Amino acid sequence: MLEYLDFAAFTKRDNGKKWEHKLYEPNKLADSFNLITYFIANDDVDAEQVQQYREATETDLLIALNTTGKRYDCLAIADNIIYCGSDEIELAIYGLSFMKVYGNFIGIDWYDVKTALSYGKSIQFLHSSATGENCIAVACEQLIEQFKACDSKYILKSMMINTFTDSSFNVDHQEVICTQVEENIDVDEANIFYQVNFFQEFDAWKEGEQGCCICMFLVYSDEENDIAPVIIEHDIPKQPAKPSQKEDNAIQAYLRRQWQRNKNG
Repeated sequence: MLEYLDFAAFTKRDNGKKWEHKLYEPNKLADSFNLITYFIANDDVDAEQVQQYREATETDLLIALNTTGKRYDCLAIADNIIYCGSDEIELAIYGLSFMKVYGNFIGIDWYDVKTALSYGKSIQFLHSSATGENCIAVACEQLIEQFKACDSKYILKSMMINTFTDSSFNVDHQEVICTQVEENIDVDEANIFYQVNFFQEFDAWKEGEQGCCICMFLVYSDEENDIAPVIIEHDIPKQPAKPSQKEDNAIQAYLRRQWQRNKNG
């Protein structure tokens, strides 16, 4: 759990009012304009009250957190449902909300997040933490093992990966994450969104030791046995072979530019 993180506004509307991500609480008065409002699904949730709160806060996305896997009536009003453990609620909220904040390692627009979430209503949340010199690689391996243990009858449509880490994180570490994901998870690369957040608290886990926590959001199709579009080879224009040099990897070049900009900024 990342208890030291505060719920904070991370972007603004054109009229200057702050958008915030908030956890809905029964009978709480609306006091802000929310980019995302979360609520924990259970039998006691009053869907009508939640809907009224959403309208009062002009919430862009209403997201339910389901910690039991049960079907609740209130889930019908949610734009998306995140399935996570009861001890993962806070981390799931932070992992998604901090995909879009100013000053991040990778420049992601809010509409990138909305695009990823638009592919399906059901989202599986996974996370892994590690410390030490090879913490990124270790956390990735653990995360891939968790993914392989997932058994879904729905097609994986998109995914978001947010890494909370210390100030030593660099482009090579991001490449480790990208490589592990692309080699082990079958999803269109265009629908994979990465983010990195730096926090001094990770530097302080143990003196002189690195640390990280990687959050993964798997967005699944809403339709069982959804069929991916069939690509007919003869309809595709022949393209020259891609060069193998790392310098010619557009994603890597983009990440290097972002890293250098943040380092100099």
